[in-house]
Amino acid sequence: MKRIIIALAVALLSISSVFAQESRNNYADGVIGKYFIDYKGEQSKVECTKNSDGTYQFKTYWCPNPYDKNGNKVLDVKNPDKSLRNVPVDEMVIIKGLVYDSEKKQWKGKIYDPTSGIIVTATVRFEGEVIKIRGSVMGIGKTVEWQPIDE
Repeated sequence: MKRIIIALAVALLSISSVFAQESRNNYADGVIGKYFIDYKGEQSKVECTKNSDGTYQFKTYWCPNPYDKNGNKVLDVKNPDKSLRNVPVDEMVIIKGLVYDSEKKQWKGKIYDPTSGIIVTATVRFEGEVIKIRGSVMGIGKTVEWQPIDE
């Protein structure tokens, strides 16, 4: 009898976590949170927040080596916006202007690749626990995965 109760409890917890994840996919604020990125060996952590205008943005808050060999903060020197080239790499806005599309259950905005200095259209969606970000220009693009983290 105890085994049946334990099995039912585990099953209910599993089902509730699936519903919780599914509900995260179904509302705009579901994207808010912290994520770990490992892109081409470059690691960082970003946080998604909601702006006062109702859009969302992802901002870097951690990277493993934010200082150069002289002990100075590494700056976003490739940014096409010259006024942002003095922003430290652990404070860069990577995705901005995200707007939720409730029919497609995804967000659209602009993503910035600091390794190349390019800004492209971004589509953000969940696939299970993972957030998938697709950056593209004229239909040609790349999809990367970011892992949600609890901190």
